Amino acid sequence: MLRRELASAALLLALSGCAAIPWPQTPRTPFPNRSPAGWLDLRGVVHVHTRGSHDSPGTIEEVVAAARSAGVSWVAITEHTRPGELGAWGVIDGVTVIPGFEMSSAGASLLAIGVAERPPVSKDPELLVRWVHAAGGVAFVGHFEHSRLADPEAYRRAAPDGVELVNLHAAALERSASLGWRVPFLPTTFALRTLLYLSPENLANWERLPGPPPIVGSVDAHAKFRLLGRLGGTVDRYRDMFRLLTTHVLVRDTGAPAILEALRAGRSYLAFEGFAPVDAFRFEPVAGAFALAAPRPARLALVCDGVHAAEADGPAAVLSAPAGASRCRGEAWLGARMWILTGYRDVVPRRSP
Repeated sequence: MLRRELASAALLLALSGCAAIPWPQTPRTPFPNRSPAGWLDLRGVVHVHTRGSHDSPGTIEEVVAAARSAGVSWVAITEHTRPGELGAWGVIDGVTVIPGFEMSSAGASLLAIGVAERPPVSKDPELLVRWVHAAGGVAFVGHFEHSRLADPEAYRRAAPDGVELVNLHAAALERSASLGWRVPFLPTTFALRTLLYLSPENLANWERLPGPPPIVGSVDAHAKFRLLGRLGGTVDRYRDMFRLLTTHVLVRDTGAPAILEALRAGRSYLAFEGFAPVDAFRFEPVAGAFALAAPRPARLALVCDGVHAAEADGPAAVLSAPAGASRCRGEAWLGARMWILTGYRDVVPRRSP
């Protein structure tokens, strides 16, 4: 009887959705890579919910196991304030689990990263950002596509630390029609690739903000969408979501304080790793230019003060900033797909002869 039930469940899984099948995956290395400038490049994931949120059945143990499989060194938990109960955090089985909350504010949310205390009952972004900073955390605008903090003046008043530039849950809602036919017929790796893109509106609104400010990319993982209900068939498994989109930070050590400081300082970049793994990406200022190096050949591009400045094909390049440019960011593209996006860095002036 049990064998028959298991066979029926397996058949239902196969018919209900290929993306729900736990396809074997090659483990990725979690070890940090060191850049020529001496920075450690740590792969992380931001915006993760567990059963400490009202809409997720996941556990910290599942999160850590998924992080290890995906080669993720750190995870930023952002529980909803209902029930708002944090699980274990700290270094767990080699993974740095950073506590935090997602707070409703400004028509969207604020991510309080590195905060273990329950947030105050308020939706005032200025008050909440001050509270996060007083608690020693960093505050990022969540669901930027809906936030009133996309307005430069409102952002300046609230003074958060940065912006969640990409959110996979928002992408899933926007591209639900595409997901509808992909999930039944494609393995997860391919079915969920449709979520990997940067909204032009988000990019344009970010470019208008003062700075522009530091960025993160968020998986917004809940591990809750199950094709077979209680029987399982979870589509948004942590182990799959953590391989789609990562936020890398450049740090001097692997501790949580160093990771938070890197996020605050803008030493971060986004990687759409569902297209290809990114163990490290180099984007470093040199005199009047920037050195870029990707894990594989790509189209490398330099954007300065919001304007495309230069590009080159290959695994590495040194791209010059235009005269008078103040800040630049780097991009790597695989064909027509954006693969890597950095935050802005100051241009180092050329030395006079």
